[in-house]
Amino acid sequence: MEGVYASAVLSKIPEGGWIPFAISFILAFIMFGWFYGRQKKIDYELTHKIDLGRLGILLSEPGIQRVPGFCFFYTNIQDGLTPVLGHYIKNMKSLHTVTIFTTLRYLLVPKVAAHERIVVNKLGLEGVYGCVIQYGYADSLNLEGDNFLSQVTDSLQLCIQNCSGGVTSDHGEVQEEISTFEEAKLAGVVHIRGKTRFYIGNNCGWFERSMLAFYEFLHSNCRSALPALGVPLPQRIDVGMLYEA
Repeated sequence: MEGVYASAVLSKIPEGGWIPFAISFILAFIMFGWFYGRQKKIDYELTHKIDLGRLGILLSEPGIQRVPGFCFFYTNIQDGLTPVLGHYIKNMKSLHTVTIFTTLRYLLVPKVAAHERIVVNKLGLEGVYGCVIQYGYADSLNLEGDNFLSQVTDSLQLCIQNCSGGVTSDHGEVQEEISTFEEAKLAGVVHIRGKTRFYIGNNCGWFERSMLAFYEFLHSNCRSALPALGVPLPQRIDVGMLYEA
């Protein structure tokens, strides 16, 4: 019976039945190419990620300065910081006075409550913080730039006050820290994201070359999340880096 059914299906191919097969093959190829490239990029980032100890060493090197300003540095890594950070510091020889490493995290829930949308924490280095923006699959990424900035700074103030534990002796330090990022905000706000590409060396085989080239084509046609956050164009900075395949 199954053989008869298979024969009936195959007999329809010359009559136009090949179209669903072709569409399925194209979609499967696109999904595989995207998965392959993303996995290679994730593997590279996890292998070369920057931890807080390494960041402290980079900032303590001679010639590295903390420049005035309030910076959102976007990273896809949950446990650690993007390799683009090390590339940026080594070449620019600087990091902003207040730098917030920001991650967009999509949760497997319909909606995230407003008070849980932005989670900010101190990372143990002067002027360095972590920020996670959480969204459910039914939420829209529609924060406006100024509103987003005010929400983050409000969360920062709350975080700093909670870390002090209400101790009176720490009140002066809390006020000084709050004043620092208020001054940094007045000095200017920038949003930095890595724009990474694969460097396909001679050691790569033809299959890997083809898949990574196809992934780069797909990735170049993806829209950044920064416009959806309402970040003004003059405040956006792309930092290019090549990942060695």
